[in-house]
Amino acid sequence: MTRLACRLPLLAGAVLLTATAQGDLLPQGDRVIDAAQSLVWQRCSKGQAFADERCQGTATRMTFLEARAEARARHSRACPWRLPRFHELNALRQPNPAEHGKAIDTVAFPDTPAGWYWTDASAGGHSQQDCFVDFAGTGRTRCNMGGSFYLRLVMDHDVEAPSPTCRTP
Repeated sequence: MTRLACRLPLLAGAVLLTATAQGDLLPQGDRVIDAAQSLVWQRCSKGQAFADERCQGTATRMTFLEARAEARARHSRACPWRLPRFHELNALRQPNPAEHGKAIDTVAFPDTPAGWYWTDASAGGHSQQDCFVDFAGTGRTRCNMGGSFYLRLVMDHDVEAPSPTCRTP
């Protein structure tokens, strides 16, 4: 209860921003506050940059080792980006696809490409790096496959906001 109360001032300012269809996703510039999961998401996929309310550029596909290395390179005490756990990323899937044929909130996460996204947690007893989420169409999940996939990093939304020097990669 105390932890939530400490977050209220930060979230109160965010409420003035456009609330999304899911209601718990609050866009803030190049980030999205996920109030339901107490997370902060990159608004754009790796390789894209947020400008003019869009994710511009081409999202980058990478192997799991490259995704893990990217997360480690972006992680610091002031800016603790990491790979999302399967249940965290999967929770972003919308039950009814948006009008653009995406199973993700396209206001909170504009220009999300169709394709699988890396996670770093297990689902259903599988290994730590084998479950993926695709936001195309009605949205899908799959485990036990390899390849080059997209990346969207996340950090925990702690009691204190990330350092002002923390920039979205």
